[in-house]
Amino acid sequence: MLLGYSLSPFGHDPDAWRQARDGRLLGFDALLGQVAAAEAAGFDFVLLSDRLGLRSSDDLSSVAVPFEPTLFASALATRASRIGIIAAASTVQHEPYNLARRFASLDLISKGRAGWLVVTDDSDAGRESEYVDVVTALWDSFEDDAFLYDKTAGRFFDPSKMHVAHHKGPYFSVRGPLNVNRSPQGRPLVAHLLGDSNKALAARTGDLLLLQAETADGLVTAAAHAVKAVEAAGRSRRGIRLLANIVPIIVSGSQGTDDASGFPGYDQAIRIAGTTGEITDQLLELAAAAGLDGFTIFPPTLEMGQRFISEIAPELRQRGMTGPNAGTTLRDRLGLARWVHPSGLGEEILR
Repeated sequence: MLLGYSLSPFGHDPDAWRQARDGRLLGFDALLGQVAAAEAAGFDFVLLSDRLGLRSSDDLSSVAVPFEPTLFASALATRASRIGIIAAASTVQHEPYNLARRFASLDLISKGRAGWLVVTDDSDAGRESEYVDVVTALWDSFEDDAFLYDKTAGRFFDPSKMHVAHHKGPYFSVRGPLNVNRSPQGRPLVAHLLGDSNKALAARTGDLLLLQAETADGLVTAAAHAVKAVEAAGRSRRGIRLLANIVPIIVSGSQGTDDASGFPGYDQAIRIAGTTGEITDQLLELAAAAGLDGFTIFPPTLEMGQRFISEIAPELRQRGMTGPNAGTTLRDRLGLARWVHPSGLGEEILR
């Protein structure tokens, strides 16, 4: 079972900051502490959702991490050595070339542990599709062995292994190539928060699909629709990972789930309440019913995040659902193959 941890300075409950009125929790060291704890507990990635890339209009969010996600991710990558780092970036806030260069750089800095959570503008599906295609084409600017560094022959790189995008579309004109070496993963991981407006794009381009639902039945339905969309895009279920977003509410045996009613629900995550054993059972049941590969945890408070890490993660390991992760890259951790350059294999094999 795969596990992701959505980072927030106080928790994802908008009122969580009232329980921990300590400005130091907004600092890098405190946030790094959360990431280090998740890494030690065997989590596969940390999610920097950044309020899903939306600018605040008239308020400041206590839920959002107070740093630019990709810059924050590069700092985390130098301090946390194993966990994957998926950062949100909006297609309406970055030029395609700059975003492609930023995530390619992040993947090199992290030694292959970077992922892009694609945040789209729902008003124009054509623009969003072209944007992602431009970014991924730029990531394929160079084959793996393009750079020779041959001092004797005076050859810095092999021009035949450089691929210029020469893209001219309705929305973007980008020549390329990207001036960054090829990613350790072949391409950085592409993640989508799956919704109705981006389902086709997510199914066609996503490596990791984050499912959102309010009920168990809704989650089963969302997972089934996601698989159908992936297959309709000509891809295999084996080539993607499906994770459900959950809000865990952990109670003691004497409390009962009624005491968890003070925590709000979330549009982007299913609320699961119970004791450590009960929540573990529910996760296993949900994973089996919906055919999930795992879960992304949205802790409502820091306490709930800490309890999930210290209580439920070990319980999952004890039951044999999680264990040591093979490989070093984020794709390795998720059990996904390294992206092979299109010049080496046909598109049907890449799927």
